Amino acid sequence: MKKRILILFFIVSNVTFGQDMMSFQDCLDKAMANNLDLKSAINSELIAKTQYRSSYGKLLPSIYGTAENKNSWGREVDPNSNLFINTDIKNYVGYINASYNLFAGFTALNTIKYTKQEYKINQSNVQKVTNEMTIDLAEKFITILYLQEIIAANEKQIESSQKQLELAQLKFEAGTIAEGEVFKIKSQKASEELNLLTNQNHLTDNMVSLKQLMNLPLDKEITLIKPILQLDAKVETEQNQYDLIKQALDLNPSLAMSKFREKKARAALAIARASRYPVLSMRAQYGSQYTKTQYQDNEEDLLPFKDQLKNNEVNIFRLNLVVPIFSQLESHSKIKTSRIQYKQSKIDTEIKQNQLSKEVMKAITDTKTSMKKNEASSIAFEFSEKSYQADALKFELGKININELNATKASYNYSQAQLIQSKYELLYNNALIKFYLGEKFSL
Repeated sequence: MKKRILILFFIVSNVTFGQDMMSFQDCLDKAMANNLDLKSAINSELIAKTQYRSSYGKLLPSIYGTAENKNSWGREVDPNSNLFINTDIKNYVGYINASYNLFAGFTALNTIKYTKQEYKINQSNVQKVTNEMTIDLAEKFITILYLQEIIAANEKQIESSQKQLELAQLKFEAGTIAEGEVFKIKSQKASEELNLLTNQNHLTDNMVSLKQLMNLPLDKEITLIKPILQLDAKVETEQNQYDLIKQALDLNPSLAMSKFREKKARAALAIARASRYPVLSMRAQYGSQYTKTQYQDNEEDLLPFKDQLKNNEVNIFRLNLVVPIFSQLESHSKIKTSRIQYKQSKIDTEIKQNQLSKEVMKAITDTKTSMKKNEASSIAFEFSEKSYQADALKFELGKININELNATKASYNYSQAQLIQSKYELLYNNALIKFYLGEKFSL
C-alpha cells in the first residue's frame, strides 16, 4: 500500500514539475536575464564606460619608440665621414619619443565631460529599457489572463447557445415555434464561435510576444499563475496629482537621458570652440645610432658598439605653437552648429518632460477611472446575469421569443466582458502608477 502511494506521489510530482508554472515575477526574472534588447543596452553601456575611462588618457603624454636596421651596398654616403663610399654599410637607429599637449583649448577636459555624459546616457538607457520591458511584459501578462477568462466565458456562452439550439429544435419539431427562431439561435451561436476564434488568435499572439520578451522558444509550453487581486484603497492617487507627476518625473530614466544629452551637447559646444584657441605642444626625443661599414672591419681603431651609441646620442626637446588664423569658416560652422544642437537639446528636454507628464497624468486618471469602472461593472454584471437567467427560463416556458432572449444575452455577455476587463485594468493601472513612483512592478 505504501509502495503504491509512493509511486502515485512521484507520478503527480512529475506531472506538476513538468509544467512551467510562471508567476509575473518569474516572467520578469526570466526577461531580466534573457531579454535581447536589455542585453544590447547593457553592452552599449559597457562600451560607453570603456570610452569614458579611456578619455582620461588625453591628460597623459604619448610615448612611443622606433627602431630601424638599414643594410645598404654599392655607392652610398658614409654617415661617419659624410663621404661617398662604395662598400657595405650597416646602420642601426633607435629613438624614444614623447609628446604632450600643454594647451589645446581645454579639449581634453571637455572630451572627458563629453564621454562621461555619454556613459550616463547609456546607464539611463539600461534603466529605460528595463522599465519599458517591465511594462510591456505586464501588459502581455495581464492581456493573456484577460483573454483566458474571456475565452472561458465564450465557451460557456457557446455551450449555453447549444442547449438553447437543442431546445429550439425540439420546439420547432413540435410546431410551437417557427424555423426562423432556430436560424436566429444558430446565427447567435456562429457569432459567438467567431468571437471565440478571434480571442484565441489574440491569445496566441500575446503568448508569442510574452515568450519573445523572455527569449524563450516559441514551442515551450508555459502556464501563467493568476495573481491575487489585491487593491490598495489609497492607490496613492489621493495625493496632489501634480506632486505625483513631479515625483514620477524625478525618477524617470527617459527624462534623465534628455538632461544628460543636454550636458553632452554643451560639452560638444566647448570642444568645437577649442578650434579658436592656439595649440601648444611639447615633444622630447632621445635616440642613438650605430653605423658599421665593411672597410672598418680591418681597422684597428674600430670603436666598440657601446661607444658608437654614446658618440651618436641624440637629445631633442621641442615646443610647438600652432595659432589658428583662418580655417575657411570651418571652425565657425562647427561652433554655430554645436550651439544650435545645444539649444535643441534643451527643447528636447522640455518636450520629453511634457510627454512624460502627460503619461503619468493619464496613469493617475486611468487608475481612478478603473476603480469606478470596476465597481460599476460588478453591479451591471450582477443584474444582467439575473436578467439573463430569468429570460432564459421564460424562453424555455415559451413566454418570450428568441429576439428578446438574444438581446438579454448580448447585454449579459457584454457586462461579463466589461467586468473581466475592468478587473484586469484596475490590477494593471494600480501597479503601473506605483511603478512610476519608484516601487517595484508587482502583480
